[in-house]
Amino acid sequence: MADVTVKVIQAADSYDFLTLDEAKLYLNIPSTDTSQDEWLTMMISINSAYIAEICNRTFAKETVVETWREIYDGRVFLTRWPVKETDITGVISAGYDWPVFELEEASGKLSNVALYQAESSQWDQSVVIQYTGGYQLPDEAPLPLKQATAMLIRDEKIALQQAAVSGIRQLSHKGARVMFFDVNATIAKLNTSGGKSPGRQLVDTFLRQYMRIWI
Repeated sequence: MADVTVKVIQAADSYDFLTLDEAKLYLNIPSTDTSQDEWLTMMISINSAYIAEICNRTFAKETVVETWREIYDGRVFLTRWPVKETDITGVISAGYDWPVFELEEASGKLSNVALYQAESSQWDQSVVIQYTGGYQLPDEAPLPLKQATAMLIRDEKIALQQAAVSGIRQLSHKGARVMFFDVNATIAKLNTSGGKSPGRQLVDTFLRQYMRIWI
């Protein structure tokens, strides 16, 4: 596992992927209906945090100082990405400001490499990097993360609706009877077997490209 220590200098203002209006639009709730605002706001925060936990990273834009040790090949992958080169305020190794480095902004890969040099070079000692990186949430959240958050909220909403009618399998009125498929029994069986709803399976697919995997 990579040996890195992260100190947050300036935390983000928001860690949510969705605005309340975006959640309402996705769930087909009229903007004038405020009866569910408190619940929706809580669900946005809960499911945004769940996604960040699954992806093993912080998506929100923060200013941090990272100390990287065991730098064998001259490359580090910054923990807050994407990162703009202009947002790196310091790269220090062996007590000196490092004048030359190469940054891949989209992935946050920072390499100790001179211009036109074919390969990166190992830093002599640990490297300390101060920078600002990540997404300005919720506005800059990637669309797949917005959709994943909304889908998780939709699943929670459906689960609550199903719980309200749990056990109902037949309706009768004046001699007429209506039999219907028991969705709750199917979901209970799915949960018992350790399975996931189709929505959560799709969310897992969305999240794969955003996961941080340490090596």
